[in-house]
Amino acid sequence: MALPVATAREMARVDARAVEEFDIPSACLMETAGGRAAGAIWERFGRPGLRVLVVCGRGNNGGDGFVIARYLLNRGAQVRVMTLFPPEEASGDPAVFLGVLRKMDAPIEGIGQGEAGRLREAAAESDLVVDAILGTGFTPPARGLVGEAIEALAQAPAPIAAVDIPSGIDATTGHAEPPHLSARLTLTFALLKRGHLLMPAADHVGEVVLLDIGIPEACVVEEGIPLRLTEALDVAGLLPRRRRDAHKGDGGQLLLVAGSPGMMGAALMAALAALRAGAGRVTLAVPESLAYAVEAGPPEVMCLALPAGGGGALDPAGFDLILEKAAGMNALVVGPGISSHPRTVELVQRLIQHVERPLLLDADALNALSQDLTILDGPRSDLLLTPHPGEMARLAGLSSQEVQADRINTAIAFATRHQAHLALKGWGTVVATPEGEAWINPTGNPALATAGTGDVLSGVVGGLLSQGLAPEAALVAGVYLHGLAGDLAAEGMGEAGVTATDLLPQIPRARMRVLAKAEEKPR
Repeated sequence: MALPVATAREMARVDARAVEEFDIPSACLMETAGGRAAGAIWERFGRPGLRVLVVCGRGNNGGDGFVIARYLLNRGAQVRVMTLFPPEEASGDPAVFLGVLRKMDAPIEGIGQGEAGRLREAAAESDLVVDAILGTGFTPPARGLVGEAIEALAQAPAPIAAVDIPSGIDATTGHAEPPHLSARLTLTFALLKRGHLLMPAADHVGEVVLLDIGIPEACVVEEGIPLRLTEALDVAGLLPRRRRDAHKGDGGQLLLVAGSPGMMGAALMAALAALRAGAGRVTLAVPESLAYAVEAGPPEVMCLALPAGGGGALDPAGFDLILEKAAGMNALVVGPGISSHPRTVELVQRLIQHVERPLLLDADALNALSQDLTILDGPRSDLLLTPHPGEMARLAGLSSQEVQADRINTAIAFATRHQAHLALKGWGTVVATPEGEAWINPTGNPALATAGTGDVLSGVVGGLLSQGLAPEAALVAGVYLHGLAGDLAAEGMGEAGVTATDLLPQIPRARMRVLAKAEEKPR
């Protein structure tokens, strides 16, 4: 089962289902959560005499904190508990576990409005702070005593271990409006939350440890959570394996319509990326005036010269040639470096309507599409789009800021409305399907923030399409491998200075690493 990533509401319903339908006492879930969180904390920070400050809010997050405090006391830590409410006002399951701490003579202090200074002093005297103030249901900003407490703890030199999500951060959107905490370690239960993976929250959660607390898998399945985290094992299961007697035809044929004056680099990088991803044969269709650049370039890439129009860009006069060539291809990629010339826009729009092969649109092909979305009203189900946030904004009629503020829902809404497969690029690239499902990608780093890496991605995905992968599989696997290639490049060179061409030799290495992980840990 792929790893689901939940919103706060989805997680709350999963919890409720476990309690109401499977009769698991909520106190049992709290006990398990706190006990396993304490074990993970001790594994990373534990030593005899460790000075721990556990700060608890009123809700179940605070109850988890009380359980953690007990387990750490039993391990030999010096634990001090501070509550952001009068301890005698505790109720429900948290009150049960606070009562246990009282019987253990644990030091417990309530903090009131205007007393954040006491909290600051206690944190300064501690080796570790456990943040059990706010849970996943919180919506920023934090105000009043809670806000004061968060501000006080944010100044503490000690590392913070957060329960579920650092306090002050939205677990669903990843918004991190001040005040909020930054954790060294985040301990989350049953399911990852969207906020663990989305920026800016991802910069504040530190190491995220997912802990099983015994919620039946059926509770998660019944919730129908649409978002999943792509893992190496998922990708390994999608990648085609070559037979011992394989020939180039088994890798499939890709037609890449790309390039314009001054932009041939994009076309060539995409073509080479497709070959590195395993395509058997790649034909680069370019304006006839630029065919020499292909012929004199990488010898593995074949060339189809197309009629050029104004400014030397691609022209609708080449439509029939492309359509004829496409008939013998497994997939097409259109867009890298083609320019936004009006005649080129016309060509792209006609191709979208008439090409009967899996078709990936990138770069200026997306801008051509954004001028007339009605051409998506046809019945085709094999269209792939790979926009960056600016291109997504033009497609969706939003601002880039609006796209970035709600990346997952923006991608899903467009994919379902227009029945396309879409990869919204950027940190945590989101792959969305026409059925309303989505994947969030964990690979990649700032090294990819350089010209040409998007062209490499379109080539990788096109190469996988040519090998017979379905659109969703090609996007999920391609995005993961592309990001991992960036990680491998950065390992050897650092994040600054990596170029798009540096990714090319890392693509097959990324594939090898994925397959090696699958062999180490079969699903």
